[in-house]
Amino acid sequence: MKKSKGQTVDLLYTNKKETNTKAKSRSKSKTNNKKNKSKKTQNNNNQRINLDNEIIIGLTPKIPEAKNKKTNKRKGSNNSKNHNKKAQKNINNTNRNASKIKSKNTYTKKQKTKRKINTKIIKWITIIILLSAIILLFMMSSVFNIKEIIVINNSKVSSKEVIDLSQLKTGVNMFKTTNGVIKSKIKSNAYIEDVKIKRNINGTITLDIKERIPTYMIKINKEYAYINNQGYVLEVSKDALKLPTITGFTTPDEEIKNGNRLIDEDLNKLNDINKIVESSKNTSLADIITKINVSDSMNYKITISSEGKSINLGDISNLNIKLQMAGQIISNEKGKKGEIYFQDNSKKAIFREKVSR
Repeated sequence: MKKSKGQTVDLLYTNKKETNTKAKSRSKSKTNNKKNKSKKTQNNNNQRINLDNEIIIGLTPKIPEAKNKKTNKRKGSNNSKNHNKKAQKNINNTNRNASKIKSKNTYTKKQKTKRKINTKIIKWITIIILLSAIILLFMMSSVFNIKEIIVINNSKVSSKEVIDLSQLKTGVNMFKTTNGVIKSKIKSNAYIEDVKIKRNINGTITLDIKERIPTYMIKINKEYAYINNQGYVLEVSKDALKLPTITGFTTPDEEIKNGNRLIDEDLNKLNDINKIVESSKNTSLADIITKINVSDSMNYKITISSEGKSINLGDISNLNIKLQMAGQIISNEKGKKGEIYFQDNSKKAIFREKVSR
């Protein structure tokens, strides 16, 4: 009889009947044991764990090959993507680092160039300052002392008066006083419109004078103010010049002083007077006009004292035609006193003789 592990067998010696009965019971028990074993094996098979379907801690589940392939592909693709991303990041980082290095290099180069430029500028500035200082010291030396003062193109104002106004003196450095200061001093005389100053190395200063010319007169009480064609008062004198006298101006008498100018309203009328005088140069009236009344800008009145006649000119429209007709009437009506009028928009000129009583 086969022994199983851990099983004991007792041997008893009995009679045959007992042995037969015991044998039968043993056979039955064997068959029952076999049945029980088969059931147990079935139960064990049923209770056996399916590792394919169950997850046990500490054990790795078995994955089918197809799934493993897909997951491996996915993993491979993910790994490649991650690898590409990492590579791209590394490239970007290297590019950034390179750009930073380049920017640093360029910045340092710019700094160096700026420093070089600044040093050059400072050098040139110092050189210029030194040269200007040397030139200034040389100019202020006795080499450039004034030896002679010459005045040219002056007629109304004497040379002595111009030199006195300039306050320039011989033996003094010619660069001691600026041109602006000299000009303002000389132009304090109303007759002097402008002056040009020329300095020569030999010690000569030339003053080139541009004078204002008296063109008209304004009568103020018993005096006469000479004015030029720009309305500047040049001089107030008791002596009358051979100039047309302007009446009808509104500039106050106290404002008519040497160097002053007429007010704006009178300056506008003065422009019309200039046009009348300029047009009269084309006729015989240029030298015989003695007075112009500007109190009414729509009717300027010209007096010709030598002929005893006056011209009611109206406004300044058609000046040439009006003055030519007036000149013809004056030459035709010699020795007659009277007034000249214009009609039909200056197409007709009428002479109205003054009858003496």
